[in-house]
Amino acid sequence: MIYLLTAIGLPPGGISTVHIYTQTIHRTTQSTQTIHTTTQSTQTIHRTTQSTQTIHRTTQSTQTIHRTTQSTQTIHRTTQSTQTIHRTTQSTQTIHRTTQSTQIIHRTTQSTQTIHRTTQSTQTIHRTTQSTQTIHRTTQSTQTIHRTIQSTQTIHRTTQSTQTIHRTTQSTRTINRTTQFTN
Repeated sequence: MIYLLTAIGLPPGGISTVHIYTQTIHRTTQSTQTIHTTTQSTQTIHRTTQSTQTIHRTTQSTQTIHRTTQSTQTIHRTTQSTQTIHRTTQSTQTIHRTTQSTQIIHRTTQSTQTIHRTTQSTQTIHRTTQSTQTIHRTTQSTQTIHRTIQSTQTIHRTTQSTQTIHRTTQSTRTINRTTQFTN
């Protein structure tokens, strides 16, 4: 105890002095404990502050993650929209090609109809040619009939002439007999 009093700079004395020293030591011990408790509290506060800062940074990170997630969702929706636009573009191109095919089919149909009408015209021309040939043959037959009629008329006139000659010959004979008889 004397050593302790000497250590803190108090001269050794009686019991009252020891008592004072004891109380001083006790208060110093309490102060030291208070300082220790305060230090622990300060450390706790420091750790709490660090934890709060960590929580704050975690919250900020969470918010960043949330914003990133929202951005990712926006990108996803944009990608889906882009895919929809791509499919719509493909559908539009398909419709365009179908329209072109339909136009080609329409022109082909028109060409086929033109070919059909040309074929019908050709058939009509062929029938007309056949009719013309028939008319030509009929005309030739008519000409042959006409010549035959003319020949028949000539024969008829010849026959009439022959009959006239025959009658004349008979008359001449009759006259000759009559003349002979008269003589």
